[in-house]
Amino acid sequence: MDKECNLLRGEIKACIQAYSIKETKNLLFSNFQLDDNKKEDIITSLYSGHHLLILGDPGSGKTVLAEKIGTLLGDMEVIKDCPLNCHPQNPSCPWCINRGIESEIKPQIIPASMRIKRVQGSPELLPEDLIGGLDPEAALIYGLHDIRTFMPGKLLRSNRGILIIDFIDRIPERVLNVLLNGLEDSISIGGYEQRVPLDILIIATGGERALRQLPLDMIDRFDIVKLPYIQDREIERHIVFDGKDMDDSVKEKAMNIIHKTRSHSDIKRGVSTRGGIRFAELLTIYNRISSKDNNEIFRAASMISLPHRITLAPHAENVREPDEIIKEIVDEVLSGSKKKKFGIVLTEEEVQALIEEILRVERFKHPLKMGYFDLLLKRIHRFPESRLAGIHKKMVDKLDRDIQSGHKDDMPEELLLEIEEMRKREDRMFEDYKKMLEELALKDTLDMLEHKNVLEKSEKGWNLTKKAVTILLEKLSPKYWDYISLSGEGRHRTGKRLNFGDGRIIGQRKYRFGDRYKDVSIKGTIREAIRNRRDYVTREDIVVNKKDIRKKLEIVMLIDLSGTMSQLDKLWYAKESAIALSLACTHYKDRIGVVIFSNMADVLVEVTSNPYTVANKVLDLELHGNAFTNIGFGISKARSLLTRNKRGAVKQHIVLISDGDANAPKPFPERFCIEEATKTIRKGITISCVCINEESANPMLLRDISRIGKGRIYMIGGLDELTPVLFEEKDRI
Repeated sequence: MDKECNLLRGEIKACIQAYSIKETKNLLFSNFQLDDNKKEDIITSLYSGHHLLILGDPGSGKTVLAEKIGTLLGDMEVIKDCPLNCHPQNPSCPWCINRGIESEIKPQIIPASMRIKRVQGSPELLPEDLIGGLDPEAALIYGLHDIRTFMPGKLLRSNRGILIIDFIDRIPERVLNVLLNGLEDSISIGGYEQRVPLDILIIATGGERALRQLPLDMIDRFDIVKLPYIQDREIERHIVFDGKDMDDSVKEKAMNIIHKTRSHSDIKRGVSTRGGIRFAELLTIYNRISSKDNNEIFRAASMISLPHRITLAPHAENVREPDEIIKEIVDEVLSGSKKKKFGIVLTEEEVQALIEEILRVERFKHPLKMGYFDLLLKRIHRFPESRLAGIHKKMVDKLDRDIQSGHKDDMPEELLLEIEEMRKREDRMFEDYKKMLEELALKDTLDMLEHKNVLEKSEKGWNLTKKAVTILLEKLSPKYWDYISLSGEGRHRTGKRLNFGDGRIIGQRKYRFGDRYKDVSIKGTIREAIRNRRDYVTREDIVVNKKDIRKKLEIVMLIDLSGTMSQLDKLWYAKESAIALSLACTHYKDRIGVVIFSNMADVLVEVTSNPYTVANKVLDLELHGNAFTNIGFGISKARSLLTRNKRGAVKQHIVLISDGDANAPKPFPERFCIEEATKTIRKGITISCVCINEESANPMLLRDISRIGKGRIYMIGGLDELTPVLFEEKDRI
């Protein structure tokens, strides 16, 4: 065997070459369900000697697949007691080189299973866990500068083998920097000035967000394979119920429940195959020990097994609870109920566009809200290019086709009677028939939108549901939902930080006066003392864990309702931004209020943490025509709202959104604005300004207000920039 085959990549390549593609697939993926294209992707990457990053949802089999790749390795001959597994004919690590002439190199065989090392990613992981650290006992014998005092970590010990890193997206940045060096096939050990060659293959696993969280330099060194859930229902059914004695009808119901969690519109991530196995195990035990009937057993098992295994879609997080959705799915499966069919299918994009149309323009919103059926039909005729008119047209065509083809079984009784009456009359039949179709089609359209949870019946007419509002926000603000920061560390510059947030450990730092003793890291402190060459711990050695903590926010949006806001849908964008910001505040339970102003100012929404209180009020806003712009009084009203609603040590902030110049009260409106801004900052309340239109607004005045209020000024060129600007402002407060 030549030297090339002794290298890890050469060994893997030779192993793949020794088998046919089919045999290699059987070797690597036996008892593992994976699409053939994915199998070939993995084999190609391994044959090329590339590091591999496996992405997928929890329970998709990432770790199992990573461990199966280790089956390509065989037993290995190494130098006995060498921590880096050097080959007897090629001792290359510092430990082997420094053994001395008198030391005899003895070979040793280690099994293939020992060639796989595993690291569990977590915020507490330290660089020393990968590289290694000092051994205090060895340091006393050999001295601090002898390489024998250094204990290699898992990155070094995996030399000539495979290192599996689970949850790479949870690893702190400074540990990733160490790993980045390891990906270069060599690594330096600080303090010893020696470069250690590495011959390893790194297989990492992580969730979908790893692509956003990991630095580009890191991702650039991996091939990426994404694992979906098992697509073949029969194969998954066999895996989930393997070895379980259950009736086929029970298995079918359980599979229906699992798969409905993956297709439900309010669920972003459904139950995994692993979750399905746990669910099936519970059903089996319940059948043995419980006297309940099958339906009650399904309900009991599902409520303790499934709700925590799903992730709600962003638009549903503040509307629904996982328990509620699981109960709805289970009831639907057990009752065997089918969704009502309306004859036409609306895509998610069409539903989103319709919701935006109803909210954005008044032509349909008012007749819907007041229940003016005839007026709504007239508006549909008047605006045939609208989304609602397009859906209505589809429904009319569908009813017409059913009547012409004789498919009357599902026709309402009143429609059948109308048809019989028209047969008896020949005059005006076409017009009557057309009018009848349009009225019935509009009723069906409204029923369909109500069934899809877009509209809900009120005392007078129809209102948009909470789900409809949040579906709209999901469409309008996709960047926020995809890239929301889950850490509060470093968000706020002023005041003492409160212990509020996710509580995750996100790193370590030196001890500072005022730190809690419970945050002290014993392991990190001891490491620091050893690094500083001390045999006792001093204050300079104490290390504390940094946690995800931040200060709560109370934000008041101050919205201009003067007449100029009607131009270019400015008011619509202000509404959209207010609701989106209220949803963004729910992650850390921040609170938001809304104040509107023109001639005077009013509190529209008291400071609240409920985004739907904000949405319901804001969506009904109407402009104050021919009104002045009293920015100063608006600031005063926002300040009083915050001061009377303050809860504890919170950061309070005002965001002023205006497109006009202050022209009230007379005779000195600008001076009044500056005075109110000064009073506001004295209360510890900061102010930022968003200038929508430089031509009609007074940018210099808004700059002065934001400067005095210790905030920022944003000049908006396009109105679609407003919502991203407010998200940015919230993160920078």
